[in-house]
Amino acid sequence: MFHLSHRSTQAMKTLFSSWNIIVFIVGIIINEWVELTSERKNTKISHSPWMACCTKVWPEDALEIIRIMMILVLNLSFILNLTFGLESTYIIPQNRYINIITVCLSFLSGTLLFCVLLLYYVKLWQGQSLYRFSFRISWINFTGYINVFFLFVCGILSVLQHRQYYSCSCLKTHKSGIKSKESDISIKVIALPEHTAIPRSIVHVPNKSQIQTRRVTWAL
Repeated sequence: MFHLSHRSTQAMKTLFSSWNIIVFIVGIIINEWVELTSERKNTKISHSPWMACCTKVWPEDALEIIRIMMILVLNLSFILNLTFGLESTYIIPQNRYINIITVCLSFLSGTLLFCVLLLYYVKLWQGQSLYRFSFRISWINFTGYINVFFLFVCGILSVLQHRQYYSCSCLKTHKSGIKSKESDISIKVIALPEHTAIPRSIVHVPNKSQIQTRRVTWAL
């Protein structure tokens, strides 16, 4: 069975969450998520869900909820990466409760980001007939799915680490129970006092002088 040490699991979680932040920043800098082509004027416009400015050909008000959700996912990713960094430096305690929090943050962020990407596609499909535009997805758009993968991997690693903590705690409880049973079964040895009086012997042994006097008396 493949087994990861506690330190290796923590390092992998920090690495994947850091790459998640880096890919997010790249997606913010590069606005070419999709390429919009106008059917009327035959013009091309680059578009991304991070764009806050409004255009005449494609109003951004319809995509405002997507931008807000993307900002929420980015904030959750920063909190998750900060938590992993504080765990690896032992600034915050590494216990089961912290792992449960990181598991929830990881899966919540990944699921929310996946839903945002799907909603972005739906909005683009709905806007084709309304704004007379066709769109073509660029390579930067697939980085969102890479972020979803990173977030889910962080969640799975946190689950594995939680199981390690649970197994260790169960093992400690089992050992403590065995020790308590052994202490109950142990035999108590009562030590005698150091200075005890030696009992007198019942048989009295006469002295040698008394035996000699008796022999002399009989001889006379």
